[in-house]
Amino acid sequence: MGLQDLSAAKRPSRRLSDGMRSPMGQVFARRFPPAAKRHNFMRLNLEKIREAEVNPNKTEIDNPAELTQTLKDLTLQMGANVVGVAEFNSNLTFADKEQLDHKYVIVFGISMVYDVMADISPASQDEVHLVYYSMDDIGLRLANQIGAYGYSARMQPNGGDFPLPAYGQLSGIGELGKHGSLISPELGSSFRLCAVSTDMPLVADGPRDHGIDEICTNCKVCQRFCPGEAIRPQKQVKNGILRWHIDTPACQPYFYQLYGCKLCLMVCPFNGRGHMKERFKPMAKTIRDAKDAAGMLRIIQDRNHLDFEEFADVLPEGVPSVKEKYGL
Repeated sequence: MGLQDLSAAKRPSRRLSDGMRSPMGQVFARRFPPAAKRHNFMRLNLEKIREAEVNPNKTEIDNPAELTQTLKDLTLQMGANVVGVAEFNSNLTFADKEQLDHKYVIVFGISMVYDVMADISPASQDEVHLVYYSMDDIGLRLANQIGAYGYSARMQPNGGDFPLPAYGQLSGIGELGKHGSLISPELGSSFRLCAVSTDMPLVADGPRDHGIDEICTNCKVCQRFCPGEAIRPQKQVKNGILRWHIDTPACQPYFYQLYGCKLCLMVCPFNGRGHMKERFKPMAKTIRDAKDAAGMLRIIQDRNHLDFEEFADVLPEGVPSVKEKYGL
């Protein structure tokens, strides 16, 4: 059963000392290609104005269901591929963030170009940051639409006030996969999330059991292809919730070295069930040929000639480089 019990949920914390400020993160950011740097710069500017101005002339909402559908349709018209609405849960707000007096969260996702994402290289960073910027832009416009009705709204980017996959699941657009990211029946694993939280009266879609969790329980593909061996085979209780868990310290060194990695997302068989079905077929053959992370990384290295030398002096003590661990 894919629906999680949130009755004992505790506010999650974040490793604020890590990320782009760490030595590995700084090298990772320096390797962004020009387009990725521009989109990342624009995203940072959007985050400064993510709180919508509230119209003092409030519009009274007589039909929340109709308004909810209007906003969902608008979100899709602005470029989102999937959208859902969840009830706001204060226990999911990050511990370092202020508690919002919001009632609902509109969650939406945009698909990434699968071929580019599957080919680990600087081009995949261009695609990631283009999609993130596009989502933040949609989120900001949606928040301002809500503000014009006279209700508070805040765009919630990656790194906002709460974990987006949790609300993606609560909104019904997907389920948390074993690799720690949301899986959508329509988009597979090759997409990104953004959200808008608000006090506007809406109607929540609620979580849905798509049968994904059951398949993840028996599937080991993402585990087998994780370079950092960071994907755990069993669920664990984290912040009061029994869920799939990723060993972040084990993942990060390889995430940074491999241009954001994404191998676990790209080999996920759910990419072959949605609209990426045709584009996934070549990857399915590569998965069979590669067999595991070592084989896949050799294929990628032969194709792209990735350089790992920049990370030689910034990896945590005792952590081998991709080159050392896999003989690349």
